[in-house]
Amino acid sequence: MDLELWHLILLPVLFAAGWISRGVEKRQNEAEVTQTPEAYSQGVTLLLAGKEEKAIDCFIEAVRLEPERTDLHFILGRLFRGRGEFARAIRVHESLMNNADLPTEDRVEAIRALAEDFMTAGLFDRAEEAYRMLADIPDTHLDALRALLRIYIIEHEWTAAIDTARALEKEAEEDRSQEISHYYLELADTALRQKRLDFADECVDEALRTVALSPRAWVTRGVIALAAGDAAKAEAAWRRLLEFAPEYVPLVAGKLADAMVAQGKKEEALDFLVRCGNDPAATDAVDEILTRIGKLAGEDEARVFAEKILKAHPTLATYSAYLKGATGVSPNEEMTKMLSGMMQRYARRFSRYQCKKCGFLASSFAWGCLGCGAWDSFPPRKIDEA
Repeated sequence: MDLELWHLILLPVLFAAGWISRGVEKRQNEAEVTQTPEAYSQGVTLLLAGKEEKAIDCFIEAVRLEPERTDLHFILGRLFRGRGEFARAIRVHESLMNNADLPTEDRVEAIRALAEDFMTAGLFDRAEEAYRMLADIPDTHLDALRALLRIYIIEHEWTAAIDTARALEKEAEEDRSQEISHYYLELADTALRQKRLDFADECVDEALRTVALSPRAWVTRGVIALAAGDAAKAEAAWRRLLEFAPEYVPLVAGKLADAMVAQGKKEEALDFLVRCGNDPAATDAVDEILTRIGKLAGEDEARVFAEKILKAHPTLATYSAYLKGATGVSPNEEMTKMLSGMMQRYARRFSRYQCKKCGFLASSFAWGCLGCGAWDSFPPRKIDEA
């Protein structure tokens, strides 16, 4: 009887305790839900005010309050990356990716964010690994291939770049022929430096099969032939270049004359040099032209011709070449020598090549622009900023 009485007393007490406990828990949850939007909104406000460091503190607090909200993690990771705190960004995105309960869509986004972290940090091997994972996912396949191509270009992995570019041509229906031609020619240049002339020639063949009228391919073909001692083949390659792209004469004028001289065609070489000297398109090669005319026809003839070129085309390059030729015969040789050196320095400083696409200025001619990555964007003539 006493036991039943205690049961009757205890049951209401337990019920009241449970009710109070649920109320406390509910109020705690409501407080946290209220705090999370508050931390988030404060973070957004601070971001708009340009106070990134304080905004990060707010988003860290928001993540602490609601760790299951992946959108907050992504925001925090992007903020870390934008501030150059790559290690912290990587930790955020790796923790997301390793979460076994993460939905597939969020996991893909975590891999993408991680790849961008590695790419921005210059960790290209790890970025490549992440983008390879994305390349296996249909929705991100093509974008991953484009990112991999950027990595292969940066790392000079030209064979992988060729394979990836061809995959993009096939799967995305993009014309990558110009790029692929240059990738083969990059391989040819490397082989040429290593004295692997046969392989270099094979790479040029592939480049020409990809783009038949590639100026770089015909320039390179001539260089390889001359390195192999075949002056006739070198001359043929450079003459072919000037047939369809005569504006590239500054790149080959001196070498073409040398190839003709190597075959015993000195008069023909001299005539070619004189024609080049009179061509406004070849003014950037005037120093090479006058040097070779001096060897073939004598220094006096070269100086007379230099004066004629200077009157016809008064540029920094022609004036610098004229002064250089005058050294040794000028009444005031020391002054002439000083002027010659000064003009050469100014010519190097002010006469530069400019990319047609982004305006990037380069002191030496290049087939690819370091500013925007475009190929064949540098005209073969310098601009004269003076």
